[in-house]
Amino acid sequence: MVVFVGENGAGKTTLAKLLGRLYDPTSGSIAWNGKDLRSYSLAYVRSRIAVVMQDYARFPSTVRENVGFGDLLSLSDDTAINAAISEAGIAAKVNSLEQGLETPLGKQLEDGIDLSGGQWQRIAIARALMRIDTAEVLIFDEPTAALDPKTEHEIYSIFRQIAAGKTTIVISHRLGLAKIADRIAVMENGKIVEIGTHDELIASNGIYCSMFTRQASSYI
Repeated sequence: MVVFVGENGAGKTTLAKLLGRLYDPTSGSIAWNGKDLRSYSLAYVRSRIAVVMQDYARFPSTVRENVGFGDLLSLSDDTAINAAISEAGIAAKVNSLEQGLETPLGKQLEDGIDLSGGQWQRIAIARALMRIDTAEVLIFDEPTAALDPKTEHEIYSIFRQIAAGKTTIVISHRLGLAKIADRIAVMENGKIVEIGTHDELIASNGIYCSMFTRQASSYI
């Protein structure tokens, strides 16, 4: 697990979009297993990446579709959808709904219901989990930016469970998850300026140490 941190505008989200080939680099290259990422088909790359973005979609459609859109071939597979919902920690809410998986989400739909921010977040995670068996890389881009601290902690716990055995890239300017990362990369003006573990970067007394100390002081 590598966590990329930095102030707003440092280039973290641009990096996430480059890794998912929403953009291609204008210079240099991104290597996947030693080959230029652009040498693979988009279908191949995206079938092996699971992504939860800060601005994740809230589709005005059913629970089934909101989750199943993560793997269209499994849209009718109740077992797969329910498993993803369970792993994302939203099963109790879905099971409490009268129409279950067929519940329309979104007030613009007839009989549609809305969810809390944390519940929508879990639906987005479940959608990503639909391709977890084939995904080699997980990308979480500011996935908890709009959540309260309690819900953020719960989402981090889910991330730790589903990240096991995967290459996981987390983009964040909030440092709660950085402490458990294998590596932390600090970005500034589109470049990596520091890299190391939490303890190493704290000891170096550089940019990360300053950021962490500043954020920690808000909780004292």
